[in-house]
Amino acid sequence: MSPDNGLETITVHSWLMIAFAITSQLILVLYHQITTLFDFFPFNGVRFYSRREKLLEAGINLVLMSAPLLGFILHQPLLMKFGVVYYFILFAVECATWWGPYFFGPSQMGLEIYNRIHGRTITVLPRRGKNPSPNLEHLILMALTILTAVTTLIAFRSAPIQFQHWWIGLIIGAVMVSGTIFQFCLQGRQKSNAPSA
Repeated sequence: MSPDNGLETITVHSWLMIAFAITSQLILVLYHQITTLFDFFPFNGVRFYSRREKLLEAGINLVLMSAPLLGFILHQPLLMKFGVVYYFILFAVECATWWGPYFFGPSQMGLEIYNRIHGRTITVLPRRGKNPSPNLEHLILMALTILTAVTTLIAFRSAPIQFQHWWIGLIIGAVMVSGTIFQFCLQGRQKSNAPSA
């Protein structure tokens, strides 16, 4: 380790936290890649993706999910900081993608994607009218993502590294979540012309 990365004074407790974070990060990336690339219908709807959609989702998420993993393995503070922000943003976007349409109704595009890809997969939550229900595959993904976000934050905080500009991640996350809510809940929706009561 180079002396300028702030990790030369790491404790045994910190190493354990980092090992736990690495383990959760690895499980998350493996789960995502396996459920994106391999057909386990009716658990997932990969068989309904186009080849391009499948490779694009797997490729982009492999890069993004692997960056923090490599950061924690190689003790690279910049990638570790990215992980602290990224996993919470990823969880927020996953929630916006699934829980927004579930509670508030989908956009036309969101409903079309759901019906084409996820509509015939296993769901454990009750339907809310015609609103898409998060499927089991994505409920597990969200649980793994929040576990990874929390363990990554705890591991990072146990290491002697400063993160002064963390608030920038909040701004980026807010923009991404807003865009996701717009795309999956609001875009292309027709306003009701019925008079209000």
